[in-house]
Amino acid sequence: MTMTTESMTEIAALQMIRAEINVREFHRWMGIRRLQDPDHAMHCLLTECFGDLAPKPFRLIMPRGGSSGCLYGYGRAGADALREAAQMYGDPLQCRIVTEKLDSKAMPSEWQADKRLGFDVRIRPVVRLHREDEKRTVKECDAFQREALRHPKGGMHRSREEVYAGWLSEKLGKNGAASLELEQTKLVSFQRTRAIRKLRAGYSEGPDAIMRGILIITDPDAFAELLGKGIGRHRAYGYGMMLLRPARA
Repeated sequence: MTMTTESMTEIAALQMIRAEINVREFHRWMGIRRLQDPDHAMHCLLTECFGDLAPKPFRLIMPRGGSSGCLYGYGRAGADALREAAQMYGDPLQCRIVTEKLDSKAMPSEWQADKRLGFDVRIRPVVRLHREDEKRTVKECDAFQREALRHPKGGMHRSREEVYAGWLSEKLGKNGAASLELEQTKLVSFQRTRAIRKLRAGYSEGPDAIMRGILIITDPDAFAELLGKGIGRHRAYGYGMMLLRPARA
């Protein structure tokens, strides 16, 4: 695929993309492909439509009962480059779903140390448990459930919100990217959801949480890398994208 000079410039910097999603058309495509999990379906659609330029992480917001939804994502390709890729790879229905109302903007190329930022992020707060057995399996566990198992009945003192905030603080602090203002961090939504990650694979159940709070950038380069990479596991399936907002006391 031949890229224009403008498209090549887009790919040089981290881009935030936004696409309005026609929910009816998206569900029709899911039905044609016999897909049931919207996050897995969007992962498949983006990969098939944009190839290596597909935004990751992304966040799919579809209000219950609404006719339109919204897709946000971070990647190295802006709207023009994504449309060029879709002309090559996407089928007409896929293009109607994600490219008809597609916009992008370049994220800042430099971040300021000690800058306070508000954020909103959907996370899958799981930890990996290594269990020694004949098959040496590795199992994911809800971070809150793991901590509860470590305490005798009635001895669990931290709330789910506090455990998840600690989990998030650890992820943000990796490589010194940012620190979390724990007292300002809130669990605004929680549910347990069943998700599928591979075609013809079984479902896995786990925590699905939205956290909102304030962070402080401690290493600008590490923060830029974290923002583009996403937080935690399942980043290619709708989790880990940090939406930034002005910090409020």
